[in-house]
Amino acid sequence: MFSTRSELLEKIRSGEDGFLELKEVRFAGGKIRGPTQDDLADELAAFANSQGGMILLGVHDKTRETVGIPIE
Repeated sequence: MFSTRSELLEKIRSGEDGFLELKEVRFAGGKIRGPTQDDLADELAAFANSQGGMILLGVHDKTRETVGIPIE
């Protein structure tokens, strides 16, 4: 997919397109609140019906900020 970390970061800075989907992982009360299973299923179905793609978890889709996913 990406040969280097800098290639990946450049793609994130470029934003979402037909190949890349960015998803922030949100928690509340110790449970995952987003993305929902339906959100992920929709994206996976869209990729399956096209040339494929990549979902990056832990990246805010509007600001493109890498927020990560807490270990706990």
